[in-house]
Amino acid sequence: MLVKSLSTPYPQNRTFSEQLAFAREQFDQLDRLRINRTLASNSLEYQHIFQLIPLLLHYNHPFLPTYVEYAPSSIWGFELSSFQDKYLKIHGLQEEFAAYHSKPAFDGLYVMGSTGSISQTSQSDMDLWLCSTQAFTSVQRKYLDKKFEKIRQWASYFGVEVNLFLMNPEEFKAQQYHNEMTEEHSGSAQHFFLLDEFYRSAIRLAGKRLLWLHLLKVDGQDYQTSIDQAVARGELFTNEWIDFGDFAELSTGEYFGASLWQLYKGIESPYKSTIKIILLESYSQTYPQTKLISKLFKKRLHKQDFGDYHFDPYLAMLDKVSQYLTERGELERLECVRQCFYLKVTEGKPSQNWRSETLAGLVADWGWGADQLEVLNNRSAWKVKQAIKHHSMLVNQLLKSYHNLINFARKLHIEPSILSHDSDILMRKLYSVFEVVPGKIPLIPTQVAKNLAEDHLTFIEVTEGSAVEKGWYLINQSPKAGYPSQLRHTQFNASLNKLVAWAYFNGLMTENTQIHLLSKSVKLPTLRQFIADLRLSMPFNPPAITTEELYHPDELRNLVFVINLTKDPTKDLQNDRVELSKRDLFNISSSQQNLIGSVDLIYRNMWNEIRTHHFEGANATMNALKVLSNKIYLTLSPLNSVSVLCYSQKLQEELHGFFAELVSRCIAIQTGKSVSKQHFHAPNGVRKKWRGVFGEQKEKQGHQQAVGSAPKVANMPSLIEQFASDGFLQFFFEDNPDGSFNVYVLDERNSLEAYMHCRDKKEDSIKQIKRIYAESLSQKESFNFPQFYQLIGERIVPFQSQAHRAYLESLLGA
Repeated sequence: MLVKSLSTPYPQNRTFSEQLAFAREQFDQLDRLRINRTLASNSLEYQHIFQLIPLLLHYNHPFLPTYVEYAPSSIWGFELSSFQDKYLKIHGLQEEFAAYHSKPAFDGLYVMGSTGSISQTSQSDMDLWLCSTQAFTSVQRKYLDKKFEKIRQWASYFGVEVNLFLMNPEEFKAQQYHNEMTEEHSGSAQHFFLLDEFYRSAIRLAGKRLLWLHLLKVDGQDYQTSIDQAVARGELFTNEWIDFGDFAELSTGEYFGASLWQLYKGIESPYKSTIKIILLESYSQTYPQTKLISKLFKKRLHKQDFGDYHFDPYLAMLDKVSQYLTERGELERLECVRQCFYLKVTEGKPSQNWRSETLAGLVADWGWGADQLEVLNNRSAWKVKQAIKHHSMLVNQLLKSYHNLINFARKLHIEPSILSHDSDILMRKLYSVFEVVPGKIPLIPTQVAKNLAEDHLTFIEVTEGSAVEKGWYLINQSPKAGYPSQLRHTQFNASLNKLVAWAYFNGLMTENTQIHLLSKSVKLPTLRQFIADLRLSMPFNPPAITTEELYHPDELRNLVFVINLTKDPTKDLQNDRVELSKRDLFNISSSQQNLIGSVDLIYRNMWNEIRTHHFEGANATMNALKVLSNKIYLTLSPLNSVSVLCYSQKLQEELHGFFAELVSRCIAIQTGKSVSKQHFHAPNGVRKKWRGVFGEQKEKQGHQQAVGSAPKVANMPSLIEQFASDGFLQFFFEDNPDGSFNVYVLDERNSLEAYMHCRDKKEDSIKQIKRIYAESLSQKESFNFPQFYQLIGERIVPFQSQAHRAYLESLLGA
């Protein structure tokens, strides 16, 4: 077979082989520069870890750290560095290593992300791709997982965070996802955008080179065709390369999942994610002629001599985003991006090196003054007002890009490529952080300000008839301090309970904070006692939320009831030696005076949301217990803590005991059976639309019943009630023996609809549901997108999760 000759010459009239050799030298030089800069600007501990990990993955020896018996090992073409050679000599393993020969389990090891770039700081983690086309058995994967965990623990001992990902290039090209979404792994949320980041930032530490970076195809020629022709000519041997593919099939369906992923990452890394999500936005504006940074980087390195050229992936992102925002005239967003970039680069311990010199040049170009630099450089001293202002700016920028990307997807009628299971997890996490809900405490992340503790805090009560709004105001100074009137209050809330909770959970109050009070209804000793009790009742730092916990409803974890804090009827009792019985709890003597004037709730759920409620008047107790009934129904496992705090001037012990017994009874009853749940408003136009998806004739009689109320839908699986979650639209699929399926729908109000014996394809129905919901959603900040589940026997699993896929495979094998 004759191979058609190339019609377009390579740069400087090079042949294919000459161009490949030129590219190899170019990228090898760039790798060496990046590695040298990584070693030169990091701690000795980081250097130690960075240089030894390739050796530990290649040579699995019992005398070396992280050894795991039977774990796959050996990297293709591994070459010892001088550091690794000295390390083996210290351990007396030089001769043994020289005789070591093993069939390589891995094709190559790459580090990606910020490593070697201007954005790498002492706080940066290390993301490693261990590449292999080998099909490991489940036993081998178990040993590898153990090896990875040992490496993570070993690196953590030296203060270095390492994330290891086993990547199969063939499976990646086929977009097969075998890894569940985790805090560091994006699952199906992004594919080509992840590949774009990998290609522009990857540094080869060992093994084969990346084919896509080295292969400069002829204009107009298909990537795979270029490879096939080079192989046919004998100029390319694919077994010497790692190939994750190209971007020929860059899909618009990925923008939705990628934007969700960046929002999710923005919770812990707001500065980096703000830049990345605006980069996605800039990509969307040039679709389908998307000019990916990795493509521009590859083209430039192929067509010029290396010289002093150092491509920096983060500087390239900054350039791309800055150009995009400048062309759109969005100078305020551009200023935000510059601040994010500056704060990301200056994280951790300050140092004088090439990074600081490059940043100084950028700052001069931006025209920043000394005052602005002083504010940013002193972020460790930021207090609450500066932190709120800065955090608000970050959230607004993240959501602005998210909304722009969602609108882009709607205009093109894009079907998201992210798996429903992964989008559900992301949505729940984003809902818990970004969704604004009455009573919810907004938290300022430590990434914005690490220490918001105040020396003085003053709580001021304003009653009706004043020139300002009635409620409670917080000042982060003492009442005697002189300060301008416009700086008077830091935070306002109608409820003292929520204001105290906001100050406590955002770290403004510590043991050393002096508390001041200006109020006619609450005494200072009472307020101080409440703050001390709250600190003892609910931990300030809860355990980090896990991905597994996001699979579950928002179960309660910590619960606090506060009795008579702001309104105490007992202080007006003439006789504080009254004998009370249980039926006297709400009224006493002929005056029918209520003994409980106010009830406050504070609770933290499994998703680490903190919410509050405040009730006053004759129905305060009943309303509070009603909330508990609606919330405790979700709690399938025991609460970590339940506290009742009573601040009555009289009868405190009696009221505390009676109320604690009521709470205890309510919890005991509600954990034994399901009851009707609290209602939430649903977006207009969403309800009753599912008939068009699943079929009018299939709808079951008795729909629109709240969970736990009668009558129920006949034969509805009881497990569904346990999965109900506030504010979420949920679909539960149940397979029938005849190949059809049933669908149970719980809306945001937890009203139930059921559609029986449906025969459409579930995936198509899910796409249609998402499209209908997106079109009906009126509040752009909402993250309560539909959630999808599959009933498997006595279990409910997220749709398209690993457990669901295993279930489908078992059906095929049956």
